[in-house]
Amino acid sequence: MNILILGATGFIGSAIFHSLVADYQVITGGRRPVEGYQHWREVDFSKENDWEALLEGVDWVINAIGIIEGDFSRIQTVAPIEMYQKCKERKIKVIHISAIGAEKDNPPTLFLKSKKITDNFLLDYEQAKVVYPGIVLGRNGKSTQFFAEAVQFPIIPLFSEKPIPFVHISHLTELVQRILKDFDRFPTQVFSVSKPEPVRKVFSAIKGKNGKFIKIPEWAFSALFTVFPSASIGIFNKDTFKMFQSISVDDYPAQFPEVSKSIQANQLTRGNDFPKLFALLAISFIWIFSGLSSFISWDESYGLMKEIGANHSMAVLFIWLGSLADIFLGIAVLNKKYRKKMLVLQMLTMLVYMLILTIGAPHYWLHPFGVLTKNIPLIALSYYLYREG
Repeated sequence: MNILILGATGFIGSAIFHSLVADYQVITGGRRPVEGYQHWREVDFSKENDWEALLEGVDWVINAIGIIEGDFSRIQTVAPIEMYQKCKERKIKVIHISAIGAEKDNPPTLFLKSKKITDNFLLDYEQAKVVYPGIVLGRNGKSTQFFAEAVQFPIIPLFSEKPIPFVHISHLTELVQRILKDFDRFPTQVFSVSKPEPVRKVFSAIKGKNGKFIKIPEWAFSALFTVFPSASIGIFNKDTFKMFQSISVDDYPAQFPEVSKSIQANQLTRGNDFPKLFALLAISFIWIFSGLSSFISWDESYGLMKEIGANHSMAVLFIWLGSLADIFLGIAVLNKKYRKKMLVLQMLTMLVYMLILTIGAPHYWLHPFGVLTKNIPLIALSYYLYREG
């Protein structure tokens, strides 16, 4: 029995791969192979693919490909449906990893809507099972890394006290193994959710000890995403907030014990979403404030322009252009779509500023307040944010 696992280098797909590879003939499919494993076929749902070649000799397909942002329609609807049509023609059995909430009549987010279209395509295929896991926790999972970082705060913010439908990655892989061994016993739609428990208990388990919590009213987050609809901190954005609001544990039968019992805090890896956010806000503040301070301290700005040899007209022009450019770069860097380009412009601008002052007013290198030397760590911080994307 040849099993093709798609997304085997991702969090869920990797866990499924490692739980099956010792007992089955496994082929991995994705943009890159699992390190050290030879049985791999290249597939990229964002591009055109040769489905015939991908499915050659395959008896089962387990699809764990999914994204939290990007082209949901292409990657979670169009491409998988093309592939599943070929699976139907070849009578290949399918285990499709979806997400809770996608089974609803009107899913609240584009992520879930794109999942639902694909799920519906499979629901009338007798050789398919659609698995709806809760929020999957486990080592290396993006959700877990985000929570593991958030719970390190002295006081942990909560926007809701109601239980969240979680499931541990070990329980999800166990379910996939059971479906493989006894396919006909399972319904077409299979839900994978752990027994409900307070969010505080789950977060304390992730932290490794009891935490202190503060309730943040939901209206505060609603207001944030109304004013800044594209704002995000790691996995937490407008869509995930909607998911947390609209999905209730009462809608799903508990299949597994409380997820907190499976969490091993000392083995979890923390993410870096909050340090990145703080660094980004700091960079943005410095540029915006620098631009505003040039206007506020006009005489000092004008004196600096005269010192490097600009006449009156050029000094005024440079102050205006420089200040507006600084403010623009400070605001534009907050836009994720253009962030990397803005960071490159910031670094180039700082280098140009440093070069001009080095030639026209080199004594600023020895200024006690570090007028020039402070640009060096700022360039390093901008480069860090550029690398982190």
